[in-house]
Amino acid sequence: MMKKRLLLLGLIIVLVCLNWFKRGQAQELSGLSEDDKIALLHRMARPETKTIETSTYSTPSIYASETATLTRLPDTTSHTSGGSSPDLERSRTADPIPFEELRPFGIELFAGPREARPPDDIATADDYILGPGDNLIVSVWGQVDKEYTLTVDREGRIFVPQAGEMVVWGRSLAEFRDQIQRELAGIFTNFDLSVSLGKIRSIRIYLTGEVRRPGAYTVSSLTSLFNALFLAGGPTENGSMRNMRLMRNGSLVAEVDLYRFLLEGDNSSDLRLESGDAIFVPVAGPRVAIRGKIRRPAVYELKGEQTALQLLELAGQATADAYLNRVMLERVSGSDEWEVLDLNLTNDSGSRADISLADGDRLTLFSVFDMKRNMVATFGLVKHPGYYERDDSTRVADLIARAQLQPYDVYMDRANLFRRHSDWRREVIAIDLNRALGGSEADNILLQDGDSLHVYAIQDVTWHRYVHIDGRVKNPGQYVHYDGMTVEDLVFLAGSFDRGASLLRAEIARFDSLGEVTLQSVDFNDEEARRISLQEDDRVYVRQLPRWQLHRTVKIEGEVLYPGEYVLAGRDETLYQLIQRAGGMTETAFPKGMVVERASIGETLARNRVPSLLEKSSPVVEDSLGNMTRQVLFEFEPNSMNRIVLDVDRMLESHGQHGDIVIQPGDRVFVPAVPSGISVLGAVGSSGTINFKKGERAKYYLKRAGNFTSEADKGGVRLIKANGEVYAGSGTTNRHVGLGDIIVVPTKIRKERDFMKTFTTTLSAVTGVLTTILIIDRL
Repeated sequence: MMKKRLLLLGLIIVLVCLNWFKRGQAQELSGLSEDDKIALLHRMARPETKTIETSTYSTPSIYASETATLTRLPDTTSHTSGGSSPDLERSRTADPIPFEELRPFGIELFAGPREARPPDDIATADDYILGPGDNLIVSVWGQVDKEYTLTVDREGRIFVPQAGEMVVWGRSLAEFRDQIQRELAGIFTNFDLSVSLGKIRSIRIYLTGEVRRPGAYTVSSLTSLFNALFLAGGPTENGSMRNMRLMRNGSLVAEVDLYRFLLEGDNSSDLRLESGDAIFVPVAGPRVAIRGKIRRPAVYELKGEQTALQLLELAGQATADAYLNRVMLERVSGSDEWEVLDLNLTNDSGSRADISLADGDRLTLFSVFDMKRNMVATFGLVKHPGYYERDDSTRVADLIARAQLQPYDVYMDRANLFRRHSDWRREVIAIDLNRALGGSEADNILLQDGDSLHVYAIQDVTWHRYVHIDGRVKNPGQYVHYDGMTVEDLVFLAGSFDRGASLLRAEIARFDSLGEVTLQSVDFNDEEARRISLQEDDRVYVRQLPRWQLHRTVKIEGEVLYPGEYVLAGRDETLYQLIQRAGGMTETAFPKGMVVERASIGETLARNRVPSLLEKSSPVVEDSLGNMTRQVLFEFEPNSMNRIVLDVDRMLESHGQHGDIVIQPGDRVFVPAVPSGISVLGAVGSSGTINFKKGERAKYYLKRAGNFTSEADKGGVRLIKANGEVYAGSGTTNRHVGLGDIIVVPTKIRKERDFMKTFTTTLSAVTGVLTTILIIDRL
């Protein structure tokens, strides 16, 4: 019996052990998909839960899946973690790391294994904002023992048995705890409760800009900004670490500087994300590199204006064996060349310690043990700029022989040798390269440690020489003056003549050393004249052919047989001749209403400053406060001045012998059709067009239009004839009206009068006068 019991007990132990180790059994993962791997990871990480045998309530889930799954837009780029990072731990005696091998500071923060999804076990705080899909577990104990499993629906509400619906969308977890405490207090007594989050909702966020895996991500609502950055692999090599932006609903929520987290451990900018948030990583701002005897050699991103000493602080300060008396700063100068500055960053120096850094600067800190001495440098127009070893016999010519001058554009008359003395003074020594290369000891001097020779280009030390050409050439403007340049050469550079150029007459304006101007005519048909040599600052003017114009066209439209655009046959072609060229007028034409517009009229008036003269002739009015304002009684419109008033009947009857005009290029002629009647508009009973009746006067048409209204200005009636003439003033209503005429009735101009104010002002004035008379009488 005892054996059977021991055998049964052993069997039970074996079964329990098999079930306990089941979760830790190794599985073959190579054949699983990414989704299967993530599901397996979640299943293995899910803790065992105890069953509470109490009265429970669960609201139905509003989502199909029971667990929040992570999804992302398809990744179009493959990312591998192969390769090793540059070895930053160099020996004390090795040369500094090449600048090309330095990586942006902080980029290694995201160099770890790729995070498949943010962890679900992030602690929830009381300030967690609830939203649709969140699962809340409310435990109640005391005289009542209940547990509610509540899910926030799509409208942001939950249903609590016996308490009813509650709106929780947008409330924090702490606010919800107080809210349900109040609701249940009206139902139960002597109880306590706790609120915790069960399943949390998923949100959609976006990562854009310079990130390794940009796209849209579906994550849990507990995800923070840093979690999202790790999920996307962090910034690329070109991404900013100091100006990341969190955008929400199109507005900037926060700017994140990861340097504060990397250098100080300050994670206060790690904000919790909301659905629709976008994290944008812009291109990095100005960057500088530092290497050598520094604790963290890397490429650092600048934020605002920062100095060399501040860069040392960012890089963890110099090592104990760093030689701070000479820190080499390499910088791109304004002439697109490298220049080298020596900085003294010791505490007792202020000469170049706080120099502001610029984008692209490179600093090198040398060791006190291997500080390079016996070194000279050369820059500028040499084939091999840089640093060279110096011995006691090295001269300027030796340095130039090693660096090799450029074969062109070298200014040989002077180069500058910059020399630094032991007391930190700097000296510049002028070197004549011709004499230095010829062996002159005055220029081919011995070099000292730290000397720097700069060879200049001719363009750096001489002014630019130009000539100018204007007039009838294809590309007028300024051109470089070459040795032996002729007028013909300049015309060729300017694209040669255009069609309107006069080859018989051009002009050269030349300035001498005293500023005097001499003029010289050029006939391009003369070969000797074409080869006149030009001097610096000469100006060539190519004149236009007399009275030349390429396109002399006019337009005629309306009731003519052949309307369209016509090229003028000559400079004296008339309107009548143009109408005949267009085939004459049609049977439905209305010659009296012919409109001839000439744009040059308005342009001429504007050129003669007529608008400013009209403005200056407007009256100036002073208000009660003494402010002066000018009343604009007439606004100048150039287009309204372009019509030419003609006696067309006279011109047609005389076949152009009388009343005709000469047509100019750009004129527009319009021959209207026979009008329907007489147009009456303005302050009349009914504006409109009235059938024409021969021999009737203007008042006949006014009466048929409903006569004047109470607001009509009867004395200001205007009669506009079909040919453009205007009649106004007294007697206008008695004038005979022709077909196509227009009658305009303006409204009265009312003047508002404040009789009470006028009476008060008058009374005050009279009272003042009487008071003055009374005072004078009593004197």
